[in-house]
Amino acid sequence: MFGVLGFGLALGLGITTADLLAQESHGWVAVVGKLVLLSVLGGWFQGARIWSEAFRDPVPFPPNYPPTK
Repeated sequence: MFGVLGFGLALGLGITTADLLAQESHGWVAVVGKLVLLSVLGGWFQGARIWSEAFRDPVPFPPNYPPTK
C-alpha cells in the first residue's frame, strides 16, 4: 500500500512542482486539488499494474502436488 501511495505522491508532487515553477497554477486550491487527484490516480494505476504482474507466473502442467503420506 505504501509503495502505491509513494509512487502516486511522487508523481503528484513532481507535476504540481513543475506547474508551480512554470507559473501555470491558478491558485492554491487548484494546486492542492491537482496534487490529490494525481496522487490518487497515479497510485491507483501503479497498484493495478503491480497487482496484475503478481499473477503472471506460469503454472506447471500437470500441477506439482506434494506426495501423499
